[in-house]
Amino acid sequence: MTRTRGSGRVFVALAVALAVIGLMTTGCAFAAKTTVRAVARGVPTASPFFKKALGLGADFALAEGISRIGGEIQGDEPGLYGGTKDAGRCDKARLSDFLLKPENRRKAEEWAAVQGLGGVDEIAGFVRKLTPVLLRGDTLVKNHDYKRGKAKAFYALLEAGIAVLVDELGRPAVQCSCGNPLAAYDKDIDEAKVEFDGDNKRWASYDDTKMTKVKPVPEEKPVEVYELVDVEDPDAGLAREAGSDGTGDEVVPDPDIDVPSGEPSPGETTESAVLPDVTGMPADEARQLLESQGLVVETTEEASEGAEPGTVVGQSPQPGEPAPPDSVVTLVVAAATDVLVPTDDPSVIIEPTEETVDPEVPPEETEAVDDPVGDPGDDSGFFGGGTGG
Repeated sequence: MTRTRGSGRVFVALAVALAVIGLMTTGCAFAAKTTVRAVARGVPTASPFFKKALGLGADFALAEGISRIGGEIQGDEPGLYGGTKDAGRCDKARLSDFLLKPENRRKAEEWAAVQGLGGVDEIAGFVRKLTPVLLRGDTLVKNHDYKRGKAKAFYALLEAGIAVLVDELGRPAVQCSCGNPLAAYDKDIDEAKVEFDGDNKRWASYDDTKMTKVKPVPEEKPVEVYELVDVEDPDAGLAREAGSDGTGDEVVPDPDIDVPSGEPSPGETTESAVLPDVTGMPADEARQLLESQGLVVETTEEASEGAEPGTVVGQSPQPGEPAPPDSVVTLVVAAATDVLVPTDDPSVIIEPTEETVDPEVPPEETEAVDDPVGDPGDDSGFFGGGTGG
């Protein structure tokens, strides 16, 4: 029997091709999964465009009964989104002001590019057309952090109750609490493999069969009015004009809203806000932010090495926890460091500390410059520039 050169390779290639065809025809081929990062209410992403808790927006702890919707839903579907009569959940003016500051120019350029804008000059007009809403379902998006001067895309599942700004096609465009630009989730829902890590712990209402993907409306038919569920009163609705801030909402007592979810029974609703993370903020700004959400603020001071005096170094309850109106939030504030204050009164004696006296040198040989009091007529021994704590 004569064998031609390469006939073995041809046979192997044919066998592989037949095996692939067999897998395809028997349905045994496996679709690749897309890694999706879970983002919980009240928890900032790793490197947000906005520093945490600058007050741009606030999430809302939805009752489980009004948050379980899922599937691919068009952006103008009545009841897809929720809202409250509180217009302060997404501050569009603050978003624009931040991005248009000269020192944020590079960040603004990346933000504009994600949104498909022609440049930074188009940001203000774009933001004016956005509408603040609350997600009523755990929603798949393409999120963007800001790292090393670049917008870094990642797929994310935003928990129901997160405040977003939606564009005129009904798509989530901005995550309010951190200013991150959002784009459409361009994969199939069943390809999503959700991962929970860090502070983004698995939330109680999570259901991998109830993830939402928003389908934009046709560009020639932009949304004019969003029909929202009032998450504080699910028996009512809110008609919110696209591009408005919510202050002019029309309240609809008996909304005709039909979405793929069961409506809650009385008692399932909640008016709790999600506690923002205010650590690192000046105490007065943190107090103002929390009190704007109807919370009562108490403060306590403690020494905190490396922290700027007057800044918040801890809080209780913890960020991300529900906080009903009038509940108390305790802020731990870094205490001012005690310093020595110069005085012209020779009767005031300041005891030398370990830092001012060299233990190897007898007290009588210590240089005058190390003496915190020194000669009353010579100010070379005083510590200057400080103020009392």
